[in-house]
This record gives sequence, structure tokens and C-alpha cells, in this order.
Amino acid sequence: MDVIDYDFGRTQRLIAGANAARSVAEESAKFGAQRVFVIASQSVIDDSSLARELTTVLGPRLVGLHTGIAAHAPQQDILQAAAAARAAKADMLVSVGGGTPIDSTKIVQLCLTHDITSLDQLNAYAHGAGGTGGAIEDKVGDIRAIAVPTTLSGAEFAALGGALVVEMKQKQGFTHPDLAPLAIVFDPNLAAHTPAALWYSAAVRTIDHGAEGYLSPDGYPILQQQFLTALRLMSQGLRDGFSAQTEAQKRAAFMLSFQGVWSVAPALGRVRMGASHGLGYILGGMFGVAHGETSCVLLPAVLQWNAQKQPEAQLAISQALGDAQQPAHVLVGQLIKSLGLPTCLADVGIGADKFQAIAEAGEHHGVVTANSRAITCQDDILEILHLAQN
Repeated sequence: MDVIDYDFGRTQRLIAGANAARSVAEESAKFGAQRVFVIASQSVIDDSSLARELTTVLGPRLVGLHTGIAAHAPQQDILQAAAAARAAKADMLVSVGGGTPIDSTKIVQLCLTHDITSLDQLNAYAHGAGGTGGAIEDKVGDIRAIAVPTTLSGAEFAALGGALVVEMKQKQGFTHPDLAPLAIVFDPNLAAHTPAALWYSAAVRTIDHGAEGYLSPDGYPILQQQFLTALRLMSQGLRDGFSAQTEAQKRAAFMLSFQGVWSVAPALGRVRMGASHGLGYILGGMFGVAHGETSCVLLPAVLQWNAQKQPEAQLAISQALGDAQQPAHVLVGQLIKSLGLPTCLADVGIGADKFQAIAEAGEHHGVVTANSRAITCQDDILEILHLAQN
């Protein structure tokens, strides 16, 4: 490779291990924010003391707390959140939760900057699923955000946000360097309130990033090492968390897992992923399967299908997961099963009667066709789906 063009992004600070509410208050003050608007997962607000703590530490600077954005961030929910933030005259946004509130906040930021109030206006800035804008060329930085992740989705590290086009059952994307949060705050005590299934399935999403990122034909050595490091840290953090007996051990495992996300983050968006991600987008858009669960049920099958043509390429993945003697798809499958997560398409309600529709949707899907082993027809996709069936 003769030329590498690498954008380091716009996130300025990462604080891991500190109290979330105090950190949000301190970071928002550093950036001069006087009207802080929070977009949060309802489950986090219900299951923790965060709302009370934010009210205490922010005082009158807290001008709104919005919940209720549905999974996969439907467009209409985002527009409603933007309307609430606009009415509150917010000058800084804070996202709390997993990928849905974090991605939604990025798009709300865009809506506030460009006074977007309708679906047509939103689509003008989107790429995919009926969008006509593609990459955002003008400013999005008048209002910025702080992200408080409570899962291991890694959305907080990306400058890309996705919204669900409900009538099309597909996702659309919005991307600009300034959509990345100004600061990221990871509080392991807050993350401890996340349901185990959600925590672990989001972690498998990072393993999916690591495996497909490493195998991507777009990779180069420094990125490949980042993907492998993420696999090592995340798999160890998951095993440690699953076996933790004390709060201190659980906290340490959470911190290790978050470092796995942190390790993979700088490499995301720089290579194309493959069929596990692409088919996962289709399962999410068409059938509402959660992102983390799509990785659980698809990644082992995609790795197995890829290995039929490129077995040596996956040796480094097996080494990163801790056992060079086992195929990567076996190790990933065993890890997913040990965490009590869905292991096949049937577990998430996808039967063989849906396979043809998935194959038709995937045949020309840009992420599916970027797979490290070439996918050239619907039969290739059907082979993967049958491997993932049971």
C-alpha cells in the first residue's frame, strides 16, 4: 500500500471508570454548554439513579430528558426527539444507552443544525434506504454531543449514525466527522444495570467487527492488529465477566471489555465489513432482530462459509480468541453459547420460509457483497443461511 489517508475523527476526550453524571456535568461545562438535553434509553433511566444524579449535578443546565426512541432508531422517533430538543433550546446533547440512543443523538444533532423537521428534509442528508444526500458536505458542528454508552455496541466511537426507514424496513446512514461525540464517558457502575443478554450480545457485535474487519480485503497491517487486539480484549473481558464472583471482578471485566471496543473503534469505517454485518442489517430492517443478536446467529456461519475457501486467513482470529487449534467459527460459536445468547436463526424467529426473501435482499447489498469470500449470487447467501439455521 503506497498511500494511507487516515482521519483521526473529532472526539476529544474519553473518560472511563468515573461517575457518569459528574463527568457529564464537568465535560459539558468545559465546552461551555448552558442547556443540556439528554436522549436516553428508557431502561437505563428506569433501572438506575442516573436521572436523579443528572438533575442534581446539572441543576438548571438540564433542560430535557427524552426517552422512548424505539429499537433501530425509526426516523419519526428521531424527528420527535429533535423537536423536543429544539423546543428546549438545547446547546449540547447527551446520549445515554446503547446504539439506538447514541445513533439517534447524532441525527438529532444534524436536525438541529439544519432545522430538519420533515422526512423529506431528513432523507436529503441520508445515504441508503431512499436517501438522496449521501455524505454530508456542510457543517454539522453548531451543536455537539457527549456519549454515555451502557452497552458494548461501540456506536459512540463512530461518526456514522443510522435510522430505520419503517415503511421500507431498511436502514439509512448519516455520516460526518463532527457527528462523533466530543467526549465519551464510560461508567462501569452504570453499565452494571444493563441486562446481561444485551451486554453480552453487544459485545459479540464487537467480535463481529474484529473478525470481519480483520478479514476485509481493504485492511492493512495496523488496522488488522487493532481488530485482533479487540478480539483478545473482548473475548477475555466476556469470559471474566461471565465468571465474576465479586463486584470488583465484574467492574474489571467491564473495563476490559470496554477497552476491546475502544481498541477496535479507530479501525471502524476504514474497511468494508462482510456478510455477517450485511445480512444482519437485513435481519434488523426486515424482521426487527437486534444488532447484537444478528451477529450471534450469523457470524459463526459466515466464518465457516468463508473458511471453505480461505482457512489460513482465519488462524490469527483463532489465536486472538485463545486457541489456535480450533477453527474460528467453532470458537466464536462456543463463546456465544457459553454466554447464553441465541446461536441460530431459529432462536431469533427466522425460519427457512424467510431465507429466499433475505437472499433476494442481500444479493446486491453493498455490505454483503463486500464479504471476504466473494458472494456472487443468491445461492451463496442461502448456503450461509442454512449453516446458521440450527
